[in-house]
Amino acid sequence: MEGPKFVKELKTAEELEAMILEDLSKMDGCPQRGITVTVYGIPWKSMLTFGVAAGPVRNKAELQRFCDIITERLQRLYDVAQDASRATRTQ
Repeated sequence: MEGPKFVKELKTAEELEAMILEDLSKMDGCPQRGITVTVYGIPWKSMLTFGVAAGPVRNKAELQRFCDIITERLQRLYDVAQDASRATRTQ
């Protein structure tokens, strides 16, 4: 006998990016400016980048690992909703 099937809630890429950034910003050493989270693909993944405005970040590797952990947790709960305006174009 099968149990009830879990259906993931849909979130936009922007919502997922904001959720990841919110969790990252609570971590010691996370720059207040100059970091970007990009959600892409199906199944979705995230990419953390550090811009010049972030300044020197001594714990980049730690922040990247934390971003990966947050992403894995959110991937179990949410699917990304298709957004035609964010579609990747190939030339």
